Amino acid sequence: MITKTHKSLVLLAGMMLTGQATALERSVKYPAIYPFVPMTTDEIYQDVSTVTENPEFEKNFFTIIRKGLSKAKTKQKPWTSTYWPMSKGMIADPYEKSTLSYYVDVGWIDWESNYDSFKKRLRKKLANVDSMSQESLNKLAPSEKYDVLLGDKTFDLTNRVWQYTHTWGSQKENGFVSRLFLAHDDALSRAEYYVDVLKWWSTYDDAFKYSWELRDTLSAKNALALVKMGKYDNVKDAYSEALEMAKEQEGEFVLAKKNSRLAGWEGICNGWSTAAGNVPRPRNPVSFKMDNGKELKFYPEDIKGLVSMFWVNSLVQNNYVKDLNEPDSGKFFGGTVSAGKRCNIKARKDIWGRKYDNKPDPFNGDHSARCSGVHPAKWHLGIVDIIGRQGRSFIVERKVGPAVDNHPMYKYKMEYFNPYNGREYDNEDKLDKNIERISDEDQFKQFRHKDAVYVVGVETKMTYMNYVKPRRQNSDSEENDETDDKKMWYDLELDEDYNIVGGQWRAIKVGQDPNDNRSASSKSRLNHNQPDFFWNVTKDWNDTSKSDLFKEVNIPEKWEDETRLPPKSWKDYAVGNEEKGIDGSHAFMYSERWDWGNGRTCDVVNKKTGKITQFPCDMETNKPQPLLNVINKLVKLSK
Repeated sequence: MITKTHKSLVLLAGMMLTGQATALERSVKYPAIYPFVPMTTDEIYQDVSTVTENPEFEKNFFTIIRKGLSKAKTKQKPWTSTYWPMSKGMIADPYEKSTLSYYVDVGWIDWESNYDSFKKRLRKKLANVDSMSQESLNKLAPSEKYDVLLGDKTFDLTNRVWQYTHTWGSQKENGFVSRLFLAHDDALSRAEYYVDVLKWWSTYDDAFKYSWELRDTLSAKNALALVKMGKYDNVKDAYSEALEMAKEQEGEFVLAKKNSRLAGWEGICNGWSTAAGNVPRPRNPVSFKMDNGKELKFYPEDIKGLVSMFWVNSLVQNNYVKDLNEPDSGKFFGGTVSAGKRCNIKARKDIWGRKYDNKPDPFNGDHSARCSGVHPAKWHLGIVDIIGRQGRSFIVERKVGPAVDNHPMYKYKMEYFNPYNGREYDNEDKLDKNIERISDEDQFKQFRHKDAVYVVGVETKMTYMNYVKPRRQNSDSEENDETDDKKMWYDLELDEDYNIVGGQWRAIKVGQDPNDNRSASSKSRLNHNQPDFFWNVTKDWNDTSKSDLFKEVNIPEKWEDETRLPPKSWKDYAVGNEEKGIDGSHAFMYSERWDWGNGRTCDVVNKKTGKITQFPCDMETNKPQPLLNVINKLVKLSK
């Protein structure tokens, strides 16, 4: 835990200019976090072990090269698709009707008109689905085709997808708040649990001061204030009066208003990017004969959309957690592992042009490295193991910044350079010339790991799957994919045995201070291609003996004739049937609750002062899931 927020750094280094060394001395205040404070090797190795699911990952720089792991690609190529923009209704969008470029960033302007268009479409067109022409059936949105497949003329999934969009667009997270903890009736019992059972704090007073769940509530604040005034000796005695005061104060607060805009990047990229590397590619269209003699045709892109929607709303997106009831059983809840953090503030640049965090996380107050990118040693060791050794894809948040832009990684190539002069020695017998002993010539010397003896420059080109506009094509193959390349520069710190123990990102390949030359060309050469974070689903995500995440519903009536629509009873397991006691996958509610350990905080404004304060809150969100049995059937038939 960092107790000192900032440290003053006196920077003294040399810059190579036309063969001459010039000195720069400057006193600058930076936060006491990476990249200005070395990250411990234990933390680096632990994160790499977690994200690779391999405690025995290769750590030695030369061994990685000797094993041919400086470049690699996945065993199977992930498939491209769209991130299904929320402003267009995600998979409820009949995608080829767009008159503008599909990814024009105007979602914050026109999403409400898109929603109004859907409601009109529901009344005038979808209500007459039985009499639709074959051409119109072919052009239905993926969710609409799915609803027709199940014989659902209410279009339950389509409605729910649009309702989620409308709630998020108009109210953001406020639309999903189920409970706001202002007074927090059971705060004292929670403090008792933390102190007496979990032993997290030694006193109830400390629990009220430091618990993320309790410290921001009016009841806890009032209890602490009453003790400070001397009216009570401890918060336990003060709590009854503090709670009554809090209940009287509740009326002074309302949820802060949210804007009604949707960012153009918002969508289900985390659903597409995880599915694309794990679910077989839908290659061919799948058609079913309808009772009216027409065909219901799912193009490969329709199937990709439905798969992506299931994955984005599946609990597999939660962090990997072992089954607490059977911790040694191998069973788990959630299925994602990651390294790095999201940059959710506007980053500053240091004197080398690199991005960094200048203030704490606005949501939890934590001041740690987010906007400097995932640590380069974690990145280097992680991609070598996941793609190089395991041949698996993973998901990369491809750039530093508030927008989340997930893509499946496909391949990489690493080249090495001398960090002091920028020269690349790529001949096998000269590779060691890329490695320099750390000296005063090293611009980042004062930030190096205590065990670092050498430093080597790395230029990595990552190749990831890019978005494409969804297309109604009768076939999909690797030739239809779109990829993109990003180059990044960093150095790796090596110990005396050449094991990787740290590193630094570089905004320019070699040089001291890009701010010394503020020409347009100098600014343009700054490189910020380092990823925010990278993550993956666990290797055993589909093992139904360990998790229920991808376990099909047990439907008594089998779908025998795969040329026709499924049995009518299948609709009950998708939409739900209250009389039969079937909830239905569309009705899946995602809960974020404090008593489950995944609650949130909400912005609340004081009506008198206008000051915004954060209070704990619970969320209940309908994240409709297409019926997995249908998804699996479509994927199988489209191979």
